[in-house]
Amino acid sequence: MNFMQFRKVLHNQKVFSTRDISKEWPDFNYVNLVNWQEKGYLLKLRNTWYAFPEMLKTEADLYFVANQLHKPSYVSLETALRFYNWIPESVFTITSITTAKPAEWQTPVGFFSYRSIKPQLFFGYQTVKGKSADFNIAEPEKTLLDLLYFHPGYSHPDDFEGLRLNVEEITGQLNLDRLNGYLEIIDSPTLKTRWASLKKYLNL
Repeated sequence: MNFMQFRKVLHNQKVFSTRDISKEWPDFNYVNLVNWQEKGYLLKLRNTWYAFPEMLKTEADLYFVANQLHKPSYVSLETALRFYNWIPESVFTITSITTAKPAEWQTPVGFFSYRSIKPQLFFGYQTVKGKSADFNIAEPEKTLLDLLYFHPGYSHPDDFEGLRLNVEEITGQLNLDRLNGYLEIIDSPTLKTRWASLKKYLNL
């Protein structure tokens, strides 16, 4: 098999696995993947996952990759804060929430980090239709609750100064009824206390 034949079949997938390959070609010679990587035709993302370099160009592409590399997962925490324009700094790690084991991978297209959460807390995310890919990301309300859940150090209004939060953007996007509903579902007095501190900081 030559590379053009291979690409013709899988080019519409931004990422694909050896399982996808075996479905198309049960007798596929996987030495081809090594050769094509050396020629720059393919990128190896992790273990059995690969991509065509020209297919991963945008932020949406990378968020889609994050969803695919470790399932189930959705983008959240600092990455989602930046996506919503709630913090000014660029974020170089794409951080996600998963019910699987926590994991971290350095790949040719970026660093991917996954924080593990209980299955009953795996909710509050939405599918965003990007220009080049659709991806799952925490809703604004769940973004803040995930942040408070994984960062116990944020327990006093003064603790949030270092984040340089864009208060105007946050207050303009938040649905407080939804956030309070999520707090009731999570049912954590500690998380409610942390939210009370952040709420005070945001003057809500």
